[in-house]
Amino acid sequence: MALTIALFWVLAVGIGILVLYQGLTRSVDLFSIRNIYLAGFVVYQIVSPASALRSESYSGFNIIDPSKAAKWFLMFDYLFVLLFLLSYHRFGIANWFAQKLTKGPATASDSLLTGLAISIVIAALGFRVVGYTVPALSAVSINTCIALVSAACAVTGWIWAARRVNPAVLILVAFVVGVSLVVTLGGFYSRRPLISVMAGFAWGAYHRWAKNLSPTQLLISATPLVLIAGLVVSAFTAIRSHQTSSTDAQGTLQQMKGANVSAGTSDLLSGQSVGSAALWILDTFPRDHKYDPLFSLKYMGYWWVPRVLWDSKPEPLSKNVANLAKLRGVNRDVITIPPGVIGYAGAEGGFYAVVIYAFFFGQFTRFFDQLVRLNPGNPYIILPVGCSTGQFLGLARGDIAIFTNVALIGFVFSFLLIYFTSMGFGRSRDAREIPEWSRAPRPLRR
Repeated sequence: MALTIALFWVLAVGIGILVLYQGLTRSVDLFSIRNIYLAGFVVYQIVSPASALRSESYSGFNIIDPSKAAKWFLMFDYLFVLLFLLSYHRFGIANWFAQKLTKGPATASDSLLTGLAISIVIAALGFRVVGYTVPALSAVSINTCIALVSAACAVTGWIWAARRVNPAVLILVAFVVGVSLVVTLGGFYSRRPLISVMAGFAWGAYHRWAKNLSPTQLLISATPLVLIAGLVVSAFTAIRSHQTSSTDAQGTLQQMKGANVSAGTSDLLSGQSVGSAALWILDTFPRDHKYDPLFSLKYMGYWWVPRVLWDSKPEPLSKNVANLAKLRGVNRDVITIPPGVIGYAGAEGGFYAVVIYAFFFGQFTRFFDQLVRLNPGNPYIILPVGCSTGQFLGLARGDIAIFTNVALIGFVFSFLLIYFTSMGFGRSRDAREIPEWSRAPRPLRR
């Protein structure tokens, strides 16, 4: 077992080295959709099972043969990462689709973008109010407001990057980020809305300013911000079990002030129960439960049909894991435990499901990164891509069908919103010569 656990950590370190090497050589942006996805994969599909195996604590799951399940998990992890990277770097399907959505570089005045950011964040506040007052529309309004605050913060980060000490811009940042936190800290159990706000702002700032810095400058500038963001998310993680639909932003902030940040950080980095759930699946499927071949791919289509129109619409595995595993001490009919992409693959066919999902997500992440590559300096393309960063970070953990669809919704909604603005105010320009350290990433080999 010790060797198996060590090999999990070898894979995690290898991914980290790859990300840093390609980021420093500018072959793949450090802050790219691919790397965001891989960060989530490392936490939820590598560190989480390794931590569970090391402590022999499986969050209530009864795993008959942990050693065998661990070996399957390890093999699937290595296979998934290899094929994911192969798909991302060598297959051109995503590149073809990205080129179809590229209309050429454009720019807009910061005054226009300022008005856009303020309008978007106020609209997000309106959608959040609708979610509180009209329960039937809560799911739609929640996903919409998350996309909107992500877009508003991405636009604001873009503006701030060019005028980092301008008092008027700092007031704009305080207003937009403040309203966004009011929207995302009240009544949410999930961390994704909070992460979407911070990642959206960082995405806009990175792609207008920080990516042009030398590695040393980037490290000095980014480290304190990353640490602060990590502390905020850890504090929220520590108190989110106390969140209810009636908890407002002020109440959440009060709880976060007294949060056990150390415990929150431990929970955050350990991936919580994801690794245990996936290990249980690999231990019991197909011995005790039948495969449901590629259900997640099918559910990507099912998800769009409202349950009021399809009362017997199948539920994703995360809704049934607690009942199937006969977990004790929890409300099995309410709790949701997603096992992550490897867990879903293990319940949906095993080896061939891992292969298919690895190729799918390799192309899915490459599509968004390619849009950014083809449109350097174009806020009308770059910023909508950044609006789904929270979804991509959780994609390796959560319901992969739902997260994939919500990522698409966030991108399309933000793209259309900013695109229609660009029709009236955007203007074409030629790419400018830029210094060595602000050079756009080199095209990847196919």
